[in-house]
Amino acid sequence: MPELELSFATGQYDRVEPLIAGEVKPQGITLHFSPVAGPDIFYRQLKFSQFDVSEMSFSSFLMARARGWGYQALPVFNHRMFEYTRLLIRKDSGIERPEDLKGKRIGTGDYQQTAALWLRGQLQHEFGVKPTDMEWFMGRSPRYSHMGAVGGFKLQPGLKLSHATKDLGTMLLNGELEAAHYQFGAAIDRATADLTHHPSVRYLFPDRMTEAIRYYKKNGFFPAHHLTVVRESILKKHPWVAISLYEAFEKAKALAIEKLRQANRLSLILFADQWLKAQREVFGDDPYRYGLKANAKMVDTLQTYSVEQGLTERKLPLEELFAEEILIAEDKAS
Repeated sequence: MPELELSFATGQYDRVEPLIAGEVKPQGITLHFSPVAGPDIFYRQLKFSQFDVSEMSFSSFLMARARGWGYQALPVFNHRMFEYTRLLIRKDSGIERPEDLKGKRIGTGDYQQTAALWLRGQLQHEFGVKPTDMEWFMGRSPRYSHMGAVGGFKLQPGLKLSHATKDLGTMLLNGELEAAHYQFGAAIDRATADLTHHPSVRYLFPDRMTEAIRYYKKNGFFPAHHLTVVRESILKKHPWVAISLYEAFEKAKALAIEKLRQANRLSLILFADQWLKAQREVFGDDPYRYGLKANAKMVDTLQTYSVEQGLTERKLPLEELFAEEILIAEDKAS
């Protein structure tokens, strides 16, 4: 029986690299990998449904799926981050604590991107700072033009939101903003110098690691920004594809973790063994856990934020979001 051939696009993360390189192969499937950057993947998928299997913005997926988009997800979460810990503030802004953000002007890449969704929800639920307590300026980075492919959401009543007139880094340095969300160059243009070392700017949380650990211990999850989607028509015709792909992603991640443990892979990182030991003490052997049961609270939290902030009208049941075979397999395993 010939193997199923599927087009595949994802960021080249270390935990996915063995799958991209062919060290790990999904049973019965040949993947044809396209080296496309994340934002371009999202745009091509949301606008043209170009790939059979791909990485996808979590927030965009929730919005698109609510509108009947023809893809379902695997609980393979490609990119994670404690996003709110990367908020930059002007040192002369009078902001010492998150609560001081009230009444301030804050820049973010695109209002509906997952990073901004997590940021607003975390500020509200961790520190009591609601989105309507601040004035928002949305950057126009072309890297995030994929957001326009989803479109159509309702802003919260009383929310102040404007398009930025220039890149957010310049606005922050000029004093036109008191805070800006530094998210991989999306909010702050790459042409701007690295503001994390600028004398006028600092992180809201000077010790980001300690704050992230506090959040993790309190909430019990590591927030995900991207997940993996599969064309729904393929899943209906070949339900086994979901499990085959999921198991391959798990094997690829396990191989990447094993390689990381090898001393020769860590030679460029001083005191790497101590760093890994400290990480394991907090997050365990695998901070990037896949699966629905392991991530149920995280998925529910992001859906809560999406509804609260007007991006989606309701929480979707897991069976509307994720491949049926994954749900069945997890029920059998429990």
